[in-house]
Amino acid sequence: MDISYLNPYIRYSKLHRVPFFLRTEPSVCYDCRLFYFTNTDGTLFTGNEKYKITNNTAVFLPPETVYKITIDFQPGYSMAVFNFDLTQSNNHLKTSLGTVSLSQFNKKDVPPYALCSELSSVIVREIPKIEPTLIKCTENFILKNEYYKDTSSALLKLCLLEIIKNDSHVSHSDLCNRVLKFISENFKNPGLTNEEIASFFNYHPYHLSNIIKKETGKTLHQFLIYYKLRYAKELLAATDYDISHIAWQSGFQTPAHFTYTFRQNVGITPKDYRKQHSGMVF
Repeated sequence: MDISYLNPYIRYSKLHRVPFFLRTEPSVCYDCRLFYFTNTDGTLFTGNEKYKITNNTAVFLPPETVYKITIDFQPGYSMAVFNFDLTQSNNHLKTSLGTVSLSQFNKKDVPPYALCSELSSVIVREIPKIEPTLIKCTENFILKNEYYKDTSSALLKLCLLEIIKNDSHVSHSDLCNRVLKFISENFKNPGLTNEEIASFFNYHPYHLSNIIKKETGKTLHQFLIYYKLRYAKELLAATDYDISHIAWQSGFQTPAHFTYTFRQNVGITPKDYRKQHSGMVF
């Protein structure tokens, strides 16, 4: 999906101003999430990553993100929450899809969705300038004034565009799109490394990885693993290929490395994942 098609469909929006209970176990979202924190200290845990939450921190989560948030509620605390899709294609699903614990998550309940590369991974960014717009968006959605759906969608789109902007004077958005496209087309090559990716774009590996992480919240290596595991999950669920074959098809050099990486990132072995998801269509 190209970013030009961004047209958020909001199912739920609320501004929390009093402390509330947070799950102690990991949660999974069925559609996109946007959190915006003020006067808060906390931590976002997702995959093997840990992100600091401070005042004026925006957190974007794509569908199927496994995450956990811990918060130290401060005086004057607030948290805006949005559940939404990036497009209007599922606007027939009007009620909130909710968030469930990892143990209760069911892949079959995830509606079809499309993501642009700019919003395909977790983003955590301190960005004070969008707070007034997000508050206006929330109030508009709750009050349900005339054309509130369209107005709220437009306001949320403005905030999302601000979040994905590179805050340096040189824009790397086009570079980021090209790098992610290159990885998505070449991840099956078991020899693909950060060095090869960077060399293709005439960058030093460390510099390119920093650019990508600044824009997306993930490193080159994390994206490479993401695409490998996503494809592996599809093969595990939809085919009878043995684990070794899937490892090689997904771009891992050895089945042992595949199993280790899969368990580190997904939380279970490929064999157990197949038992839980066999026959599902992705």
